[in-house]
Amino acid sequence: MSNDITQTEAIYQALKAADEVGAALQAHLVEEHGADLDTDVPHHAATDSLRLLRQARQRIGLGLQLIDEGHTAEPGGISLPDQ
Repeated sequence: MSNDITQTEAIYQALKAADEVGAALQAHLVEEHGADLDTDVPHHAATDSLRLLRQARQRIGLGLQLIDEGHTAEPGGISLPDQ
């Protein structure tokens, strides 16, 4: 059982790290490349990338929530994007 807890904690920490990288990339797309999900620009490369990144971060958030529900990792600390 200890190995299961250790493995779950490792997965949890990896997902948190991936979400933090995603948050940094998201900020970069908005600040440096003008990505904006609220505009009507249909095929702006930065906005398309931002959409994909937000989708990935939402999936990471769901994975973290599933782990949290198992009560095997410390709760909190996830930064899901605004929808």
